[in-house]
Amino acid sequence: MSQRERLVGRDAALAVLRDALDGAARGRGGVALLAGEAGIGKTALAAELARRAAGAGARVLWGQCWQGEAVPAYWPWVQVLRAAAEAAPAAELGVAARLLPGVAAENPVGPSEEPEVARFQLFDAVVRVLAGLAARQPLLVVLDDLHWADEASLRLLRFAARHLALDPVLLLGTYRDLEAPAGLHELAAAGEVVALAGLAPAEVRRRTGGNPFFVRELARLLAAQPAPGGGLAPAPAVLDGVRDTLERRLARLSQPCAEVLAVAAVTGPQVGVEVLARVLPGRGDDLADLLSEAVRARVLTAPGAPLGPYRFAHDLFRETIYGGLPAAQRAGLHLAVAGALAELRAEGATVHTAELAAHHLAAASAGATAEAAEAVRWSGLAAREAAARFAFEDARDHAERAVAALDLVEQPDPAARLELLGDLAEARALAGDGRGARATHLEAAALARRLGHDAGLARAAVGIHALGAPTGSARDQQLALLGEAAAMVDRPTPLRARVLACLARELHHSWEEANLARAPAVAEEAVALARELDDPATLSFALLALHDARWRPGSAGERLPVVEEMLALAATAGDRELLAQARLLRAVALVELGDRSGLADLEEYCRLAGELGHPGGRWGALSRRAAAAGLAGRLEEARALAEEGRQLGRRIGQPDADSVADAQLWELGRFDGRRSAAGTDPRPASGDWPAWRAILLAEAGDLEAARAAFAGFDPDRYVLRPGVVRSHDPWPLLVTAEAAALAGDGRQRAASYQALRPLAGSHTVLGGFVAYTGAADHYLGVLAAALGRPGEAAAHLRAAVELHQRAGATAWAALSGEHLRRLEEPAAQAANVFRSQGGVWTLTFDGVTAHLPDSKGLRDLATLLGAPGEPVHAVRLLGGHPPAVGADPVLDDRARAGYRARLAELDAELNQAGADDDRDRADRAQLEREALLAELSRAVGLGGRPRRLGDDTERARKAVSARIHDAIARIERVNPALGRHLRQAVATGTHCSYTPPEPVHWRL
Repeated sequence: MSQRERLVGRDAALAVLRDALDGAARGRGGVALLAGEAGIGKTALAAELARRAAGAGARVLWGQCWQGEAVPAYWPWVQVLRAAAEAAPAAELGVAARLLPGVAAENPVGPSEEPEVARFQLFDAVVRVLAGLAARQPLLVVLDDLHWADEASLRLLRFAARHLALDPVLLLGTYRDLEAPAGLHELAAAGEVVALAGLAPAEVRRRTGGNPFFVRELARLLAAQPAPGGGLAPAPAVLDGVRDTLERRLARLSQPCAEVLAVAAVTGPQVGVEVLARVLPGRGDDLADLLSEAVRARVLTAPGAPLGPYRFAHDLFRETIYGGLPAAQRAGLHLAVAGALAELRAEGATVHTAELAAHHLAAASAGATAEAAEAVRWSGLAAREAAARFAFEDARDHAERAVAALDLVEQPDPAARLELLGDLAEARALAGDGRGARATHLEAAALARRLGHDAGLARAAVGIHALGAPTGSARDQQLALLGEAAAMVDRPTPLRARVLACLARELHHSWEEANLARAPAVAEEAVALARELDDPATLSFALLALHDARWRPGSAGERLPVVEEMLALAATAGDRELLAQARLLRAVALVELGDRSGLADLEEYCRLAGELGHPGGRWGALSRRAAAAGLAGRLEEARALAEEGRQLGRRIGQPDADSVADAQLWELGRFDGRRSAAGTDPRPASGDWPAWRAILLAEAGDLEAARAAFAGFDPDRYVLRPGVVRSHDPWPLLVTAEAAALAGDGRQRAASYQALRPLAGSHTVLGGFVAYTGAADHYLGVLAAALGRPGEAAAHLRAAVELHQRAGATAWAALSGEHLRRLEEPAAQAANVFRSQGGVWTLTFDGVTAHLPDSKGLRDLATLLGAPGEPVHAVRLLGGHPPAVGADPVLDDRARAGYRARLAELDAELNQAGADDDRDRADRAQLEREALLAELSRAVGLGGRPRRLGDDTERARKAVSARIHDAIARIERVNPALGRHLRQAVATGTHCSYTPPEPVHWRL
């Protein structure tokens, strides 16, 4: 930039950007954004930073966004990757090359390619290309005019900003702050934003609002209007708007040049010379001269770095020209440009379908309705092209335009509308609009019925099933639609197999008895058809349905062969999503059978799911890590992971986010009494099951209320036959059994025992390993004890302890063991227990039992309870040795006497100063008195006993007292009676003791 063209009034903004660039060069990558109104100087400032960065040895990659529907997805990143490809070997581009023209242009996302996974891999590949370049030299990536960026480009920018934070890369974006989409505001909130305002009056002497572009254009206009006798014309009055200024500037151009610029304003992201030559064949010989005229007038910029081919010098020039064209002329030019692009495409040139779609749409909307059919066709192709590049939001937008354009066709084909609605529904689902996708699928289903179109109805039914629903929710709509589709699609095709598979899953997960009974046969039909068709992708889909249809308590042996075949298919196809899901299902089956190798499958699932690259996979991994920690007895870790999973699930719209976290916390709460403390109540969809309420009341110590809540409840309500409940796992049955043992009558306990008896010897797991819920023998033992059958109870509980130990379920082993000890010891029912096993404390007092995780305060209390009436030194509780009795005091007797004498003098002096109203004298005496008292307090302990030098007594006294009081507070929350007893009987201080008013026997 020459001295006469240097930036004015932007020193502060440039300094901020240079600091960001310097930080990036030192490995602190980041994103910076330049914001301001049109013409404020954003691009000029970015270009100046690019010039300085290149001069300092950095590589500059430039991408510019463009307004309009003709722009293909990821357009600014396409330009960046084109520039990167010049420096990076082709092998380094990898998946990132899918953004470049001609790569995967017509390949939509296939059924085995998980869309979010594929998009993550694409984003990761782009980031790796940039990081690879930055490893050779610092990198500046400029993305200009981000207010026009498509949503996919903004997603990629947010991804890059996070993943290049430790690389020498500065991502610089410019945008008009008043036109920015929501996604850009989110990015701005997390990055460095430099807001450009108008130039100050000292920098600008004309009335232009301080806008540099307005200043420059007005100055050029005035300079081109010589006044009589030479010199400049006097400054005109304030213009109505900048477009008036630009129109007067454009009026100076020749008519042929204006014709070229009119076509250029219609063409798209850049001025294509080939398109201009075809649209204006009569200007072919002088086209270069006319473009040079526009460059000299500074309406266009000449080809060259960093902005590339011919472009308008500012967006406002193009907007002014385009806005001044009559509607008919605009329609004709769009149609002419579309024809030229189609010719170039036929000759092998790279022309994005989005460009052709936009020009046909613009022509049709402006009155050329004969082009509506072409607008529909090209918009549909553009939607598929966008999906192939994982620009799901663009795919949705193009699909919406295709449906809207169909309304412009004189006699639209209803079958074409049905297909377009299916495309739109799927595009909305990919873009994360589940509600919109469901509504569109239902609209398509209604149209398919009217047309008698079986494939269209089946597509809608399968699409609605794929959207999912919360576990246990009503599924009447899905079942009706899938049943209708299965009846219509009666030919042996992959579509029929998929419809049957979806129907089987919906039947099984509806929890209705008739549906549960029907599901296996429907799933088996789907599998048989897929095998007959020799379609591996459809077979894997059908096998998942068969697994679900066979999923019931005690069916692990039946499910394992199905899961093993799913694993083989996933490995052959390289389907990482199916592989992860099959690993999880095998983990569930193996753990139910008592095979510890299932835990390795669970760990492998967490790894695979976490590497899938989409939020759903991360949620699956996080929530199942919580389950693994809970099984291993790491209660606090499990609780933290469960809450973390809840928050992530809520952010991504996971239907089961809250129900999974609530169930995990409920199961963890059985070990430390937190179910009643937290009020966790993960009840099923019925919402009226009193078992949950009865357990909470019993744990809180209100057995009478618990019995009232559970009275009259029939345990068979959720049981179809022994061991089979209205869900794919026995969790409702287990909760009923626990409530019956605590608060049920003999009939309820016997019914629960009979329902669970077939599961003896096996383990139970909630859902797809949401939580490990213990050996069935634990619940059977508790029920048998409540029924007054101690022999059976002891046998079940001994089996449960062994099963839990083999599974590595330490907290469960301790819990079952505690129940067994109570049963085997004669006075167990009346004994008070304060005992730890496996890191879990069992606390029984006054007939109420609670559990707490290990803590130092609980250990201190156990020591005191083991020596009732005896003082125990605080240092001993810390694990040290109490100090010798003869340690020297902090202050000897003589010093203490001197302190006290001086205090007496100061008290007298204060009284006298008060009588004399001498405030200065009183203040001095008060300050000295407070200082002496502070010294004495450090030297004297409780009861006036002197503190001694060289011992840890004071530190131990504070630490032990705090942790004992904290432990008692925790006990009081889960067992109020025991907490009150300990508060009255335990004394803390230098010596701590447990002295109950009457002797209490403890099993420690």
